[in-house]
Amino acid sequence: MQLLTSSVRDAPARQHTLRQTIQWSYDLLPAQEQQMFRSLSIFVNGCELSAVEAVCHAPGDGNAGVLDEVTSLVDKNLLRQTAQEEEEPRFTMLETIREFGLEALAASREMDTTRRAHAFYYLALAEEAAPELTGPRSAVWLQRLEGEHDNLRAALAWSLEPAQTASSPDMALRFCEMLREFWEVRGHNSEGRAFLEQALADCEGASTSARARALSAAAAFADWLGDYHEEELLQEALVLYRELGDTRGIASSLSGLAGLSRTNNIAAAYSMLEESVTLLRELGDKEALAWSLFYLADMLGPQGEYGRTHALFEESLALFRELGNKRGIATCLQQSAFFLVLTGGDQAIVQARLEEMLALDTELGDKNGMASYYWISGWVAFSRGDMVTALALHEQSLALWQEIGARWLEFWAIATLGKIKAYQGDLAAALAFNEQSLTLAREFHDDWLYASCLEGRASIVEKQGKCAWAARLWGAAESSRERCGMPLMPIDRVDYEPAVAAARTHLEEQAFTTAWAEGRTMTFEQALAASE
Repeated sequence: MQLLTSSVRDAPARQHTLRQTIQWSYDLLPAQEQQMFRSLSIFVNGCELSAVEAVCHAPGDGNAGVLDEVTSLVDKNLLRQTAQEEEEPRFTMLETIREFGLEALAASREMDTTRRAHAFYYLALAEEAAPELTGPRSAVWLQRLEGEHDNLRAALAWSLEPAQTASSPDMALRFCEMLREFWEVRGHNSEGRAFLEQALADCEGASTSARARALSAAAAFADWLGDYHEEELLQEALVLYRELGDTRGIASSLSGLAGLSRTNNIAAAYSMLEESVTLLRELGDKEALAWSLFYLADMLGPQGEYGRTHALFEESLALFRELGNKRGIATCLQQSAFFLVLTGGDQAIVQARLEEMLALDTELGDKNGMASYYWISGWVAFSRGDMVTALALHEQSLALWQEIGARWLEFWAIATLGKIKAYQGDLAAALAFNEQSLTLAREFHDDWLYASCLEGRASIVEKQGKCAWAARLWGAAESSRERCGMPLMPIDRVDYEPAVAAARTHLEEQAFTTAWAEGRTMTFEQALAASE
């Protein structure tokens, strides 16, 4: 704003600086257009006409008057109009002009009322969008929210200011709840968690229901990002939902807690998911039931209950199709295809499900879904022995999961890259990937991840001729799998069984058996250190 326009030294004084130029244009506007110009500066990265009518509507100024004023500002180059395919036109300001408008808005003492109107408009938009995000028009609404993301951020930031949280403590929590699905699908997980953490910390006096729903959302982001407060958040939410008698909330919390328990207390996890499914069947909540059935299938699959897993996925998928929930359909197709790959299922079904899943995830802009497509397709290539393709696809999945901060999934991509490199004989690269996976496994303190890391290291050291160490590592991994109830999947045995057989042949039978038994008594760290 202060920058001299050096090329116009001979121009009139009003054009010597950008500020003077904009001031001159602003001063020429009629009072009503000046007010419209000031109000429009509140929008970040522009807005649609419906937003202008809601936020910048002056008393006694009808919609026709608003349109006339906006059109006049476009004609005078203080506002720009851009066309959007099948949507309302969008109006934007150059940032320098917007900065001037904000200064004028503050000077006119209209800033507070304009920010308030802006925030309430975008909260209403988020509330209108939320139920649509799980329906057949989800892609349209996700794209609309993406286009308004900067305005949504600004509105949510206003709702978190002390004066606002004191007068309306539910508003920020409600805002976060409405944006949860959008943040998850579009990969804005870190941002969503940050807003939720601030809202939960600052909104004292919020209603029990608003806090419970915000805790559930915060737990979902904690799960994505490997935050170890997830259980604490879910337990607090469960207490509040039970206090409210909110059956859907109780069932949702139980599903989340089951996911945390499945690697250290499988019986408790199964019990919680069964309770969740029972509650939701009684309630008749098809959407929540579809997700609980999905989580139950996803838990039983790694335990080797393939028949029941398939049936549960099919029931969940049928419900999602009935509801038109595209994200649910894509997620069900994803995991059911994955378990078919891992268990040697029908490859034609796998390919059809992958293609439908990719089309839906691309339509929704779901980066996690697209990463999962690459990941599963990489396993398909692995099962065919095409390690070059498998490597490239897993690298693509890892890049996307790292981009959206999905730490748990990042672990599996890294661990599998190590497996592929070991299979190819590139032991240095395999070891590097194994070290990365070890770092993540230590963060999660999870027996399933420990077992995968130990087996990955064993496949490397066996190829290096350190067969006694490999046997100890396999023994320790076997104990970890028994504790978490996650046996090796059929596809895992492709390289596992030949490696174990080779080590057994290299050592005398008694030495191999002894080393394996020693490993079964070792901790994770002891097994890694037991190289001699």
